[in-house]
Amino acid sequence: MYQQAPPVPPPALVDGDAPVPRRRLWWWLGASLAGMAVAGAASGLMTSAPPQASANTLEDAVRTTITQGDGPGRDPICVANGLAYDSQPVNVQLGNAGTLAWMDALAAAGLYGPGEEAQPGGLLSQPIRTYSPRPVLADWSGARHLCVARAVKLEAVRNIGTVQSMRFRGRAYPGVAAEVVWALDGPAPWLGMPEVAAAFSAELPSWRGARWEVTPEGWRLVQRRNFFLSGTQWLTSESLDRVAGVAPRSTLPP
Repeated sequence: MYQQAPPVPPPALVDGDAPVPRRRLWWWLGASLAGMAVAGAASGLMTSAPPQASANTLEDAVRTTITQGDGPGRDPICVANGLAYDSQPVNVQLGNAGTLAWMDALAAAGLYGPGEEAQPGGLLSQPIRTYSPRPVLADWSGARHLCVARAVKLEAVRNIGTVQSMRFRGRAYPGVAAEVVWALDGPAPWLGMPEVAAAFSAELPSWRGARWEVTPEGWRLVQRRNFFLSGTQWLTSESLDRVAGVAPRSTLPP
């Protein structure tokens, strides 16, 4: 009588030695799940992606800031370098080359008369050059300032960066950086004189994140500004402060 031999147990599987059909099933299952994950992530990005920051929308954000009175549009552009710019003559020692060059530029602009050399009394006195103000100076000066334009006006928003997460007052927002270009509004007529324009461009104030561009078409103030998406609207930092109920800061310096 024959006895059936006991079944031989299959050899133990080494890691990675799953039967081929099962391994193929796992691979397809993994691929489909990965595809679902990628599709879900892409769908989430599409539904949560912020609106594109166009030049028009960012210009609207700047105009809103100006309307609220927070932008630089109403501020005159002036030089303040220690001189009074009032009705009194300016006396400059002949050894002060920098101030002499500046006053010569103002004389070329017609704001002062030509410098006249004089020798004040006293044994230790040094020769000076005196510049007398002309009436037109009063139209562009005041409170120890000499102005070159009545204000600035928005010209364009350009060089828009990539939308990314930005923090403002401890909170993260979708944000984007761009250049805001301002043109002089009501510029002084003597800025059209190259030698005068060159002198003023060296004396004008500089602000963090801003620079002056002097071109044949005129003067431009270029600011690198951040914009923030609040809801569906792009805002400047000043407008975002208003939304949050915080007193806005001055736009210049930004």
